[in-house]
Amino acid sequence: MTRLRFSALRGPLAACALLFLGACAPEGDAYGGEGAVDERPLFPDLAQFSGLPDDPLEGASSDFWEWWGDGRAELSGYRLTLGRYGEPREAELALIYVTEPHDRRTWIKDDDVQSPHRVEMLKLISSVKFLTGIYPYSVMTSTFAPVDRYREQAFSPVRIAHSVQEWCGSYSQTLWPGPEGFRSLRLSYFAHEGERVREVDAQGELVYEDALLIQLRELDGAFAGGGDWEGLLVPELWRFRTRHAGTDPVPAHIQREEAVREDPVLGEVPVTRFTLSTDDYMRTFDVEREEPRRVLGWTTSLGDEASLLATERLDYWRLNRLGDEAYREALGLSPLAAVPPSTAPGSAGGCPE
Repeated sequence: MTRLRFSALRGPLAACALLFLGACAPEGDAYGGEGAVDERPLFPDLAQFSGLPDDPLEGASSDFWEWWGDGRAELSGYRLTLGRYGEPREAELALIYVTEPHDRRTWIKDDDVQSPHRVEMLKLISSVKFLTGIYPYSVMTSTFAPVDRYREQAFSPVRIAHSVQEWCGSYSQTLWPGPEGFRSLRLSYFAHEGERVREVDAQGELVYEDALLIQLRELDGAFAGGGDWEGLLVPELWRFRTRHAGTDPVPAHIQREEAVREDPVLGEVPVTRFTLSTDDYMRTFDVEREEPRRVLGWTTSLGDEASLLATERLDYWRLNRLGDEAYREALGLSPLAAVPPSTAPGSAGGCPE
């Protein structure tokens, strides 16, 4: 039987919530760098809260590292339609997958961290950009999942960070999953959302919709043992944001089937089709049956639809020179993600008639 319990703030979390910026951290904090005498972590107990054992249940395979250990990232561009303010919006979506080391005491990237604190992570960046009339939206979600299996499901996340920027204001929410629930920190410009720290207990198997874009790819073994899955789902944080809802897990089911996708770019492709369903929501993912097992696209009962355009493996963090915008075109993305205002005479000033 799956049970939920929403806990009151307690222990280190309660103290941090009261003092907010981590005055509960112990003296002689080991996380601060040079010049960070007055800076302390917000949650110094993350290693204990995450509840990962000292050693993984199973290490990542050599096949996984042969593909994902080459120092490059996998970047995919998508055509995306999503709803906002009751209307469909054409959006640009990029998914970036890359491995990197993290410190389990903070769940922050650290190339120099050593054992026993070092955990190799598969990071997924989801970057969405679209317009709502005059003003743009920028939505980024970062999901961090250990490549070694520490929990029942492979690539179970340890941190999910979500942020939204638009001309009215900004919003962010971070989740830290634990073995039986998660901790949430929400910071919002908007009064009805405010600044909140919350801890949720959930007894039963828990998955996170944002992490499914990693887990359903089955990069190092089958999801749910190769069968269907049932348990509690934490919906994607963008849906929380647009519904102005709380972070409540809901009962969910994921069904798998073999299918053929009629892809507008790739043609007929054999896929594993995963259908996620809750009482009021459905999302269907199509994943390549053959390696590299990319997510070719998805649809939702809300009318959202995504379709893969192109994929490249790149060390993209080095591609920051003038002219490197051409790599965006290879992904099907606009080469001009940000266009400066024109300096032509009479080109600015006043709204269109």
